Amino acid sequence: MNGRMKKISILFAALAAFAASMSGAAENDVLYWMVGDGAAVTRQDGTQSSIQDFFNAYDAAHSSGDTSFAARVRVTGGNVSGDVFLDIYMPDGSGSFEMWSGDLGVDFGDSGSGYWGAGVPVGNQSPSGDYSAGTPEYAFTVELGHIVWDSGDNGSWTTLATSAPSSYSSLGQYIGKTFDMNPVTAAIWTPMQFNEVPEPSGGVMTALGLALLALRRRRSLAV
Repeated sequence: MNGRMKKISILFAALAAFAASMSGAAENDVLYWMVGDGAAVTRQDGTQSSIQDFFNAYDAAHSSGDTSFAARVRVTGGNVSGDVFLDIYMPDGSGSFEMWSGDLGVDFGDSGSGYWGAGVPVGNQSPSGDYSAGTPEYAFTVELGHIVWDSGDNGSWTTLATSAPSSYSSLGQYIGKTFDMNPVTAAIWTPMQFNEVPEPSGGVMTALGLALLALRRRRSLAV
């Protein structure tokens, strides 16, 4: 299987089989989360748009090669010092589940509202037990990103927008000890507001410009 298989939605029958196989790991916390089709993105200029319109505008300006849009959950707080993302349980096509690395998240799809694969309607399931206790407290943020795929189905992620961080303790109603084949909507963490982040290229150009300016000043002083 390759990275593009992350588009597969959770299958109820496979989930039931997996829940039974997980009887020895029932104490593991699972975070239920998704990106709802009513969510909005606040752009850098203060205007708001739907996520789909936001993606369409980005795609029109950066259309090239094999790309997709996805969502992932970033972990901060506790003893986290680098990039850490919640893994995701995914069906492997044979009635069992595999745990996928969360760095490339779950792809948005192209059918219906455009959210097939990003947790709608049953939500994604991510093991969160490793981040249940820490000082400072762990927090989770949903990130929306753009992925560029190479010929080997390896993806390169660019973060486009993020939700506000939510502490582990504040998400208690969305965290379960066992898998639920059909969690109610109220039991799925669904951030509704995202904020656009500056494009990396803009930050790189600014840093480069400042470095060149500092070098020019040093040269002027030397003369």
